[in-house]
Amino acid sequence: MTKKELKKQEIKKVLNMLINVFNIYNIERDNQYFQFYADYKSHRFQLQMDTRGYDIAGWDSIKLSGDGWSQEQIDKQKFAVELEELMNKYVSKLVAS
Repeated sequence: MTKKELKKQEIKKVLNMLINVFNIYNIERDNQYFQFYADYKSHRFQLQMDTRGYDIAGWDSIKLSGDGWSQEQIDKQKFAVELEELMNKYVSKLVAS
């Protein structure tokens, strides 16, 4: 089996795990990235996974600076960070096995 075929299988395995564990949906490929959505603690998050290292990130996890943020916005940012960390932990375990 070629390296390319092995990589495809690994990507498929990671995506299937994310679907089964985190119920990700609206999955689209954009070059080396997969864009998708996930619901977590009553919020919807748009995330992406880089297929080179399987890093998962989203815009909502960017640290909020300054004043004037509502409690809902603060909570959403906090939950986005939690979700990213959780997903990355699961992916790391899966890829390491």
